[in-house]
Amino acid sequence: MFEEPYRWMEAVSTRHNYVQEKLKMGQPVISVPYDDGVLVMGFSPQQGKVFEVYDRIALGGVGHPADVERLRMSLLDMAHLEGFNRSAQDVTLARLLQFGIAPALKQNFEEIQRAPYIIRLLLVELDGAGHPNFFRVNYDGHWETFKSGTVIAGNEKVMDEMQKKIQDTPFATFKLDKALEETCRLWNESRKEYEHDDKTIPRTLNEAFDRWYLEAAVLSGKVERRAIYRALNEEEIGKLKSSVS
Repeated sequence: MFEEPYRWMEAVSTRHNYVQEKLKMGQPVISVPYDDGVLVMGFSPQQGKVFEVYDRIALGGVGHPADVERLRMSLLDMAHLEGFNRSAQDVTLARLLQFGIAPALKQNFEEIQRAPYIIRLLLVELDGAGHPNFFRVNYDGHWETFKSGTVIAGNEKVMDEMQKKIQDTPFATFKLDKALEETCRLWNESRKEYEHDDKTIPRTLNEAFDRWYLEAAVLSGKVERRAIYRALNEEEIGKLKSSVS
C-alpha cells in the first residue's frame, strides 16, 4: 500500500498530528519524590488516571481510557510473567519498557493500517535501595527517564513548562503534605493554559476538587508492610483541599 517511502513518512506524520490533536485536552498527571518516597497525582473528570502495576511500580495515564487500560493490563501481565520466570527483584521499569511496552507501541504506531494508541504514560518505581526512577512514554514508543520527577499532559507546551518547574523545585526535601500542596499548585498553574480552549475546565482548585476526581497515591519506602503502594484516603484529600483553598 505504501510502496514509496515518502508516502509512508507522510502517513506517519499524519498519525502524529491525529494523536496529538486527540490528546490535546488531556489533563496532567504529576509524579515527584518526597522525603519518604514518591507521589503520583492528577485531577480528571472521570476516574482512571493512577494505578498500581507491581510491588514497587505505579502508573499514570493520559489519553483514551480504553487505551490506557489496555496498556495497563499489558504492563501488569509483563510484570507478573517477569516476576514468575525470574524474581520480584528482577521486575524493573527499564526491562518492562525496553523489552516490552516500548517496542510494542512503536510497532503499533508504524503499522499504518492499525489504529494508533491515544496515550501518554507516566511510570515510576522505587528500586530495591529505595531510590525513585521516573519514566515518560509516548504513544509512538519513545520513552525518557528523569531523576527528580516528571509529568505527562496532552498539551506538549504545558508538559515542557511543568517539567522545568518540577526540576527547579526541591520536592525530595518535602514532607508528604508539603509535596501534595506544591503539586496541587503546579497543577493549578497548568490549568490556566487549558481554560482558553475548553470552558469545562475548572477555574479554581476548589472547583476542581468539587467537580472532578483527585487521584493520588504514594510509593512509600519506609513501611513495614510488603505493599508500599497506597492511595490517599478521604481524610488526607480533605486536609489537602483545606490547605490549598
